[in-house]
Amino acid sequence: MKAKAPHWPLARVKELVADGRVFVQRTRALDMFPTLEAAYGAVETAVAGLTPRCFAQSTTQAFDVCDVYGIYRGDEGWYLKLCIDEGVPEVAILSFHRLERPLRTNGGEIKPGRTGGSGNS
Repeated sequence: MKAKAPHWPLARVKELVADGRVFVQRTRALDMFPTLEAAYGAVETAVAGLTPRCFAQSTTQAFDVCDVYGIYRGDEGWYLKLCIDEGVPEVAILSFHRLERPLRTNGGEIKPGRTGGSGNS
């Protein structure tokens, strides 16, 4: 089976985030962290580690095409949804939170909770 490709080129996403051109949206992203600095730090680390194997799917949200990725932070599965606002330009992080259910990526299934199956922390 051929791997799916994200709408937004991963190199462009990484370049913008590394340059500090990123906006973390409230609720399903920013509110998952105790401070603004912690949220932005976690996003920067997560995006820097993205590979094509992390990609799950592209979706349309309002007028934006968003890319969804599944990653492990520590031993917990996380959901990351982003798009690029080319008008600025910057990466908009729309969702960044612990997985609520398994997510199929190019690299396989990312599961919520602990990778060892011991449940959520």
